[in-house]
Amino acid sequence: MKIIKLNITLIALIISSLIFTGCMEDINEPVEIKYYTSADLISYLETHGDYINSSKNPAIISVDDAYSNLSDYLLMDIRTPSQFQSGHIEGARNFGIEQLIDSLEFNNVNMEAKIIIISESGQKAAYATSLLRLYGFTNVFSLNFGMAQWNIQFADVWINARGDSEWWFMYETGYYPKPKKENKIPSIEIDNSKTTEQFAKNRIKKMLTEDEYLNAIATIQQVDATYSLRYSIFVDSFVMCYDDRDLYDVKRYFKDISPPGTWGGHPISSVLYLAQTDFKASTNLLTLPIDKTIFSYSFNGQKSLFITAYLRLLGYNAKSIHFGAVSMIYNKLLLNKFEQSFRESDIRNYPIIN
Repeated sequence: MKIIKLNITLIALIISSLIFTGCMEDINEPVEIKYYTSADLISYLETHGDYINSSKNPAIISVDDAYSNLSDYLLMDIRTPSQFQSGHIEGARNFGIEQLIDSLEFNNVNMEAKIIIISESGQKAAYATSLLRLYGFTNVFSLNFGMAQWNIQFADVWINARGDSEWWFMYETGYYPKPKKENKIPSIEIDNSKTTEQFAKNRIKKMLTEDEYLNAIATIQQVDATYSLRYSIFVDSFVMCYDDRDLYDVKRYFKDISPPGTWGGHPISSVLYLAQTDFKASTNLLTLPIDKTIFSYSFNGQKSLFITAYLRLLGYNAKSIHFGAVSMIYNKLLLNKFEQSFRESDIRNYPIIN
């Protein structure tokens, strides 16, 4: 009887051991490990063209240039099908923004020709062009002001965008220094099973969608809503002027008021960042916060979308102020004297077809 009990106990121990071993084997099976950092992505982009910090940024082409070279350029119109059918440039083809990369890679495109990305106002085209450049297409350009400058039929989008911030009267010309280089880089999920190049290109493809573009822009009203009049700061946000000092310091002298005064400049606490110099990891990238929304603006919002696309690729919560200073301080500061703002006299009325 004891022997039978001993055998039963031994069998039970063996079974338990086998079950435990099987569980351990399940636990020790290789698992796809993912880690979080954007350091490798930053290093890859900076060593593979470093487009955003180069003299080629932003890649924007004028409507005059495009019109003079229509037969030599590949025209990719990323407006909606209904917008495209209402009128487009002869020779242009209609694509969804998410189709751009596959169309360029797999359709036997002449990569020596300039590729022009066309949108309604130039905003979405600027976003797409920035990502295409980062992907590796070195001959892609955004059409300046889009179809709105090509023909008066489409100009309302810019004409209606002109306006002023709710807080325009509090804009100032004082200089705000950049924060200290003490911020961390954003955390993003990276798949270890892919090379950095594969990961970078997959991430760019995921960002080339309509939803991602819409997440990359903010109206001036949305920015104004984050401003605290009581504390004279933007709450949980960081405002960046991404242009040159002409915009950061822009002002208008009012001689017809008593006493005469000068109004203008930039939003309180906003900081000036320069293209081609400020966004390397070794320069001022680490001055940007990772715990706030970064609102960037340029004269008309097209240039700031180039940097916004880059920062979002790295994991920053960045947004470009839609239509830039044209929507922020156009009337009060007479920005129409600047070539970078949209002027009705610049509408070309070049031909379109349906």
